[in-house]
Amino acid sequence: MRAPNDTLQTAPAVSWIVMRMALIAVVAVGAFALNPLVGWQWVAVILAVTAAVLPQTFAAWGGAACIVIGMLVSEPDIGRAMLAVLLVHAIHVLTSLTLVIPAGSRVVLSALRPTVIRFVLVQAIAQPLTVVVMLGMGALEGTASWAVVAGGGAVVAATAVLLLAAGRSVSAARRRG
Repeated sequence: MRAPNDTLQTAPAVSWIVMRMALIAVVAVGAFALNPLVGWQWVAVILAVTAAVLPQTFAAWGGAACIVIGMLVSEPDIGRAMLAVLLVHAIHVLTSLTLVIPAGSRVVLSALRPTVIRFVLVQAIAQPLTVVVMLGMGALEGTASWAVVAGGGAVVAATAVLLLAAGRSVSAARRRG
């Protein structure tokens, strides 16, 4: 006979495997929809499967890079660019989640709400910017290469600033502890 408090009930949840299968699906859809090069499509899928099995390899970000390679070798298109922004961001979010969700666990769906809200907010900013950039590319025919160099420099500078800030916070925590 069971006592009334012998059971545990949780809110609706998904298995850890669902998150990893979603990662594989998003990478595969992105690779086959946005990369015309068959070899790179399969490399992206293999990297996604590797990331699902061994999340600590960060292989799904390689799959996202395969999507970017496909975008570079094809003609510019606003719809494809918007889809690429959506899918690469989804790959990043799902990869980050698979790093913190242990195998064999269940994820309560309400725990994913903040992640979904952040995803939607970032897309609400990124999608209009993508349209503006893609429309502006036609007007800036001769200066587009300089824009790429400037954008790359901005990414490197932002990365350096973030790494330095992270290093300072770790060393400050060590001094306190």
